[in-house]
Amino acid sequence: MTNQPSKYREALQIQREISETLNKSTNLQEMLQLSLERLLDLMELETGWMFLTEDETSYELVSSYQLPPALENNRKELMHCYEGCTDCDCLQLYWKGYMNQAVNHVKCARLELAVDYDMGETRGLTHHASIPLTIRGKKLGLLNLASPGRRRFHKDELVLLETVAYQIGAAVERTRLHLQQTEEEVNATARYLVDAYANTEKINRRIGNILNRPELFNRIMQELHDHLPSWAHAAIITMERGRLAVQYSTDHHGPKEVFDVEQEVNLSQPDLVRRAYVHQQIMQDHEQPLHFSSLKGHEPLYSIAFPLFMPERPEETFGVILLSRSTSSCNHLEVGMLEGLANHLSMGIERIRLHEEWEALLVDKERNRLARDLHDSVNQKLFALSLTSRGLQGLIDKNERTITEAVLELQQLSKEALTDMRNLIWQLRPDHLDQGLIPSLTEYAQKIGINLSIEAPENLDMNQSCKESLWRIGQEALNNIQKHAGTSNATIIMQSGSRDFTMHVMDQGNGGAVEMQQSLGITSMKERTEELHGSFHIDSEYGRGTTITVHVPAHKKRGDSL
Repeated sequence: MTNQPSKYREALQIQREISETLNKSTNLQEMLQLSLERLLDLMELETGWMFLTEDETSYELVSSYQLPPALENNRKELMHCYEGCTDCDCLQLYWKGYMNQAVNHVKCARLELAVDYDMGETRGLTHHASIPLTIRGKKLGLLNLASPGRRRFHKDELVLLETVAYQIGAAVERTRLHLQQTEEEVNATARYLVDAYANTEKINRRIGNILNRPELFNRIMQELHDHLPSWAHAAIITMERGRLAVQYSTDHHGPKEVFDVEQEVNLSQPDLVRRAYVHQQIMQDHEQPLHFSSLKGHEPLYSIAFPLFMPERPEETFGVILLSRSTSSCNHLEVGMLEGLANHLSMGIERIRLHEEWEALLVDKERNRLARDLHDSVNQKLFALSLTSRGLQGLIDKNERTITEAVLELQQLSKEALTDMRNLIWQLRPDHLDQGLIPSLTEYAQKIGINLSIEAPENLDMNQSCKESLWRIGQEALNNIQKHAGTSNATIIMQSGSRDFTMHVMDQGNGGAVEMQQSLGITSMKERTEELHGSFHIDSEYGRGTTITVHVPAHKKRGDSL
């Protein structure tokens, strides 16, 4: 009786240490190997091995310790599985349902085979104890323990081994379930990413040929709605006229066009969109106010904002794409996938910009061709007509008054036509803008006989397309003064702010230009202003002169000369 508490404490100690050992590793084989070695040490046994089995035709030796040379040196022949192998008494008993608890002594067929075929030293081992590894009746494998000369284990030792085997079985099942769950999660993530990348590539292909910004934004929103439904809310915000503006958005009902303009871009109210735009970084947040009335549906959601820009031109950010959902924030895999989508959209915007520049180059090329052809043909013929009319005047009798007047009129008309043609040729060729906007307007005014006064800041900063458009607008305004105002004096005032640019073209002539609103020249000036996302206004009363005002966002680019 006095010995039982001691044995009880020893059993509990063994169970506790085996339990701790099973928790030292998440690798199944490493965990079983450590547990086997610790169990042999605690029970003062020499050798042991463990099989895991899935069914009656296969098993795997997952751990072993101090096998005798006959078994160790012949693992492939003796210890490993062959399909349908039934050479082992313990496995046969186990599979046939006769081993539901620890078996005290099993005569080992593998050791007998090693002796019969002289396969090496067995160290006197002939029998072993076999303990089934089970969990809730499910068969997982066998634990075999042995020592030389030992055929039997005490009953309390077998009970202890059954308890330890149950611990091992539970650990095996737990580890397998964890691995299965991990594999399923990995597969689910892989499927999600494969589908997501396939959808982003599909979106990229569908936007690849779009050369119109509104169409591009609408298509992106539609594709997000159709192919990435987990992102229930999305919006494209771009920089327009010095302000951030929501261009398109989508929700459960689909995409819709919006034009919701923010008052200013600064960090005094650093919401998600502003931070992404200003810092050119991906931003995530949850339940944060957004300073656009059209984005209120995003505020209770998890949101992520991607800046839209080209790495080759980091000084110019096009805008932000904002995505929101109710589930959770993005992990790094999703961020990478969505960043690729934002890059596709940025490239789409850049492609449209390059296409517009290409079209402008084609227009310039055609203007050059037309100017060259006019110079080589019509201009030369007008010059010849002017010389001919002058020569004809000398051949006519001065008494022929009617003929003389007709020749003089012909001479004057040919002279005016030649002047107009030369001015037209000069207008068509864009090379003059190399000297800058102000010198070009001054030179043109001199050519058409206008005395021009210009007031402008010393350092005006705008890109080439803006400069070209303002040049054409100023040119047309000066033409109208020369033809219709009844005055040869004009003034141009230019004002440049941090976010906008204003040009006034004024005269003190006849006025009345408001009556000519539908003329080709005024329509052309309006269209060029709208291309710059600006406003165009005419103030022209009869007898009080005319003022044309063009107000556009600042289209800046370093290095351009004015």
